[in-house]
Amino acid sequence: MAMHMVEVQSLLPGDIILPPAREVSLWMRRHLAEHNLPETALYLTVSEVREDAPDKRGRWVSVKAFHNAAWTTQPGGPFPFKARPTTLWPRFSHEGA
Repeated sequence: MAMHMVEVQSLLPGDIILPPAREVSLWMRRHLAEHNLPETALYLTVSEVREDAPDKRGRWVSVKAFHNAAWTTQPGGPFPFKARPTTLWPRFSHEGA
């Protein structure tokens, strides 16, 4: 699956993305190793992208996404995070594309 860097504000529901790099480095890579999961288990499917309240430094975009079946055997809640609208984010594909 080819990866493209896109601005967070251009993400759409159904896009396949990676979690925030900080989360991946802090604990997600360890979880992959401990559970012998493939790298693709990190992929998230975007369910919602919306403009959030700005702060004194500028605008925010809130993203909600869900882990894929390889990550967990039980459905969990959304994986929410915030980013600046122009932050470049790795997008692998759009579901159904």
